[in-house]
Formats: sequence, C-alpha cells, structure tokens
Amino acid sequence: AKWHGKMCGEIADFTSFSFHAVKNLTTAEGGALTWRNHDGVDNESLYKQFQLLSLHGQNKDALAKTRLGAWEYDIVAPYYKCNMTDVMAGIGLAQLKRYPEMLYRRRQIIERYNEGLKGCDVQVLNHFGDDHSSSGHLYLVRLLGEDVEYRNAVIERMAECGIACNVHYKPLPMMTAYKNLGFDIVDYPNAYNQYHNEITLPLHTSLTDEDVEYVISNFVDIIPK
Repeated sequence: AKWHGKMCGEIADFTSFSFHAVKNLTTAEGGALTWRNHDGVDNESLYKQFQLLSLHGQNKDALAKTRLGAWEYDIVAPYYKCNMTDVMAGIGLAQLKRYPEMLYRRRQIIERYNEGLKGCDVQVLNHFGDDHSSSGHLYLVRLLGEDVEYRNAVIERMAECGIACNVHYKPLPMMTAYKNLGFDIVDYPNAYNQYHNEITLPLHTSLTDEDVEYVISNFVDIIPK
C-alpha cells in the first residue's frame, strides 16, 4: 500500500505486518515489524531487543549457537515465544516472488466489483486514488440506511447462494472480555457506525472472473436498489 508516495511501512514510527493465512502475503502464521530511522535511536540495538522478546529472552539465535564451541546462551528476561520459523520464512520468500501478480489480480477484482455495484445504495471502500493505493486486502461494503439485523440477513442470503461473506470488524467493546473490563460500545459511536451495516465480499486471487460475476449478481439481487 502507498500513501502520498510513501510505502505504508515507512509512514509511522512503527508498522506491524500480519502474514496470517488469509492475508495477501502469507507465511501460514507470523508477521514483521518495521520502523523509521530516528536520531538517537540505535537500530541494531532495537532489532536485538525484538529478537529477545520473540524467543524466550535468549541472547543467541539458533545460527549463533551452531558455531563451534558456542553452545552456551543466556536467558536475559522471561519473554515470549512468538518467533517465525525458518520454514515460515521460506514460504514468505516464495510468496514475495508472486506478490506483484497477486496484487494485480486483486485490483482487477476490486475494479470489477466497483463497476458491478454502481447504482446500488451502498458505499464501498476506496482502494485507489491519485495519492493512495491499497494492497486490496478486503472489499468492504456499507449498506446505506440499514442496520445490523438487515446486514446479517444479507449475509445469510448470500450464504444460501454458496457465497461466504464476513464483517470487518466487530468492535472490541462488544466482545465479552472487554465488556468484563468495563468497556461499553455506547462510548464508541464511531466504531459502532463503522460496523453496524458493513459487509465484506469475497476477495482473493483464487476467484475466477465467473466467481466474481456470480457474487455481484447475487449481491445486487439481494440488496435494495
């Protein structure tokens, strides 16, 4: 994704990327973190700190421990186990080689959806413009003037046609764990407004042109004109 000529990983101080199985680029599980250069910040030291956090606080990685006589390591703090395996990284490298063609296919599908939904009483997420370009991960549609019950009914109707739709996302204050912590969705009206009539249409590179037309045809038949 780009914004005002910058790649998304160079805009914020820190940017996290998910490589979960349903993402544009996957390693089956895992992710990555990027950060910008800042005066007074030692990038190498920061990198080593993230390494410690990701693998039990070990001060040596697996490669360092394979060197002759270098078996010993220390645990400098009781940290986490969230490192990416070499196998996962290998999958990611293979995915990178085909990533441009996957992005191109996603853009084709998005543009066809945009054309197919013209004239419908919906609002879609704008993926592409003069100053921005999306990675095309999700195709979000808002059913204007409708509520949660109607949106859920549309999802059920689409499912009856063999089309799996989704919602992105249900706000955290509506989840039990956060309710138990005292969060109340009434305090987050914008989050609720982004959620209550949103529906996500299928968007992945295994969709054929015929699949896309089938989704559009059924969706247009189900929603109000």
